[in-house]
Amino acid sequence: MRHVVKKAEPQALRDWKSSNQQSPQNLNYSNLPSDVRNQVRAALLNEQGHLCAYTLRRIRSITDCHIEHIRPQNTNPELDLDYANMAACFPKDGGDKSSGYGAPIKGGQGISLNENFISPHEASTNNRFLYNSKGEVSASDHDVAALGTINILQLCHKQLVELRRTAIEAHGLTIQRSTTRKSKKLKSAAEARRFAREVLQPDSNGQLEPFCVVLAQVALKYADNEEARARRIRSQ
Repeated sequence: MRHVVKKAEPQALRDWKSSNQQSPQNLNYSNLPSDVRNQVRAALLNEQGHLCAYTLRRIRSITDCHIEHIRPQNTNPELDLDYANMAACFPKDGGDKSSGYGAPIKGGQGISLNENFISPHEASTNNRFLYNSKGEVSASDHDVAALGTINILQLCHKQLVELRRTAIEAHGLTIQRSTTRKSKKLKSAAEARRFAREVLQPDSNGQLEPFCVVLAQVALKYADNEEARARRIRSQ
């Protein structure tokens, strides 16, 4: 996951809630008009850099995601229309569990923030998950909440691990060249450190690189290893 800084509630959602103040029975997510939902999705994608809030997969448009309630609606009905509790997530159908990971797998499971689950809106999110060059994920410093999040979202699912590993290799961050496929030219340590900074910044369209946090972490480890290798060579 990546830390997502929440922005202001979309005007369309604010206006709809205001227009229904005299009819509180209407104020629930199931009654939210499709055009308002679309504007909420657009706002969420903009603040998330067009990445899934949980998996960091690319989300190309509002039709490729669903609105996820971080604190589930079934256990937190009072947060049904709380924009601060919403995120845009893969896949487009929030009930589609076919991938085996992500928001649909979490579903309505009971969670306790910072006890067994970490919200992407938590400022410390980036540092609580560790990724290696194989695309694998683990909890930082035996963080119980991070471990719970990995398990609840199945962030260690083999297909998601493979997507991360492929992205790492595509950016020339493998220590050894694959014997089964052609890697891009490997980066130098200096290039890897520069890449680690730049990959966390959105492009001119406000979009982030898929798995950007993963790539940044692996790039820094790659740079450390390359610098250590260079020192060993010089000392021989």
